[in-house]
Amino acid sequence: MNYDAEKMIAALAPEIDRKCAEISQARREKAYWRFFVLLCAMAIVVPTLFVYWGISLTVLLIPIAFTAAAFLLLSPILFNQQGGRTCEQI
Repeated sequence: MNYDAEKMIAALAPEIDRKCAEISQARREKAYWRFFVLLCAMAIVVPTLFVYWGISLTVLLIPIAFTAAAFLLLSPILFNQQGGRTCEQI
């Protein structure tokens, strides 16, 4: 009888693995959905709180603008490097 149980478990192992993968995928999708809903709520709540507290959004956008400008100015240097070396020959 013990041999029959082991044989049945061995026969069902692929199906058990498939079901476990399906359950983990469902959990992952549920976590992604919760994260998406949280981000949507934050996109509404955070600007509302800023207006309530009297914080201007431009104060928050200035660091982003400087970062974008720095990236645009430094992008030729970043993209010019190949494998940690510049294109110049030594």
